[in-house]
Amino acid sequence: MSPSRKEFSAFLSHSHDDAEWVEDLAKRLEDHCKFRVWLDRWILVPGESWQQQMAKGLDTAETCVVCVGSNTPAGWFREEVERALDMQTKDRAFRVIPLLLPNALIENVPQFASLRTWADFRVGRDAEFAFHLLKSGISGEAPGRWPPESPAVIANEALELAERKLQELERLRKYIREEVLIEIQRKILDQWIEK
Repeated sequence: MSPSRKEFSAFLSHSHDDAEWVEDLAKRLEDHCKFRVWLDRWILVPGESWQQQMAKGLDTAETCVVCVGSNTPAGWFREEVERALDMQTKDRAFRVIPLLLPNALIENVPQFASLRTWADFRVGRDAEFAFHLLKSGISGEAPGRWPPESPAVIANEALELAERKLQELERLRKYIREEVLIEIQRKILDQWIEK
């Protein structure tokens, strides 16, 4: 299945000890970023085989976010991670993103994580920057500079640019026919409104 046709933006792999924190993260990813998140609490139907559903969830996701907390479980969690890494070797577009929870112990970080950029939510870290990295990883985009400029700053810069262009146009007024002048002014204002 090609990445553009996958059902989920992110599959969240985690320990049940961290389920509440991870669910809050999943809500934020869906509500604020409009990602479609595969989270066991939301997807698994009581009475159905959870192993098969989890494998299907991984297969239908564009990324796997591996949430590491204070207790890195063995068993199925490790199998999820191994399956995700195997998927990544077959499909370069599939990303495996290590996420360190606030209670993560560095000794619990799986070896594969040392080869990837982490989203580090550990206490004392910049949680907004970690969320920014996570969003970028799920989107498959470079994170860019941090912090990103606020919309107010961008709008202010666009207004200043429009004002400069209009002032320059006013200076050239005597060389331009009136109807051409009005058309150029309209285009400058349209560009500013689009920002």
